[in-house]
Amino acid sequence: MAPPVQPQPASPPRISVVTIVRNGEQFVAQAIESVLKQRYADIEYIVIDGGSTDRTVDIIKSHESGISRWISERDNGIADAFNKGVLLSTGDYVLTLNADDTLANPEVIERIAAAIVASDFPDLLYGDCNIVDRSSGELLHRTDIEVSRKALLRGQMIRHSGLFTRRSYFETYGLFDPNFRIGMDYEWLLRGALAVRTVHVPLLVTNMRTGGVSTVNRDRVVDEIVLALKKNGYMSSKWAEIKLRGYYRLRKLAKSVLDHAGLYRTYWQFRNKRRDQDRG
Repeated sequence: MAPPVQPQPASPPRISVVTIVRNGEQFVAQAIESVLKQRYADIEYIVIDGGSTDRTVDIIKSHESGISRWISERDNGIADAFNKGVLLSTGDYVLTLNADDTLANPEVIERIAAAIVASDFPDLLYGDCNIVDRSSGELLHRTDIEVSRKALLRGQMIRHSGLFTRRSYFETYGLFDPNFRIGMDYEWLLRGALAVRTVHVPLLVTNMRTGGVSTVNRDRVVDEIVLALKKNGYMSSKWAEIKLRGYYRLRKLAKSVLDHAGLYRTYWQFRNKRRDQDRG
């Protein structure tokens, strides 16, 4: 009797990292170097520059020996730049890393790849992000959300700088919609995140700086959340829109009160401590 055939171990995935940038000379070198320092062997790194007029292109050129491909040309906004990077990529999974953010340490991609294999290649896999002060680099808090239908339909977003997307998701649900100037990643998630297998791993992936377009244009973000929900058929009444906008007004007010009292950072420190205790 022939011995049973043993299953072959799954091949580690090829990971594509896409960085988009325009006039990002202050931080882009740190973003690039955080990718080039990764210890994982099968990484493809693509940089999309939107026609920078500062030293950004010179910085990219100084690192181009470690970059798989880069282009510099005008684009039609963030979504268009993301789409260019995705279309140029060839990896099994794609991560979009902002030019002012960094991968947390040299083992991130290696550990994410292992988690992808251990999770049997989910459609979406994401880790946690540290939010750091743009000026000082000081840690403000750590985001570690758990996606649910209720939270997603209320506007909760998986931060794209910590999200690894299987190529088949793009093939099924499409690229980013350039009509969205800020919330393109949220609208894109709405198309399929509730229908596919999404895995969260409690692993720090990215250090994200404050001051990005989504943090300085909060009212526009809410407008685009509403538009995304309407586009995808999740908001059909004016009352639902009023309730959602009211929810964000209350959140904005609560943050303002905590900031004024000097307690906002304390609030996040308490949440992070509770999280760490819950994880044991």
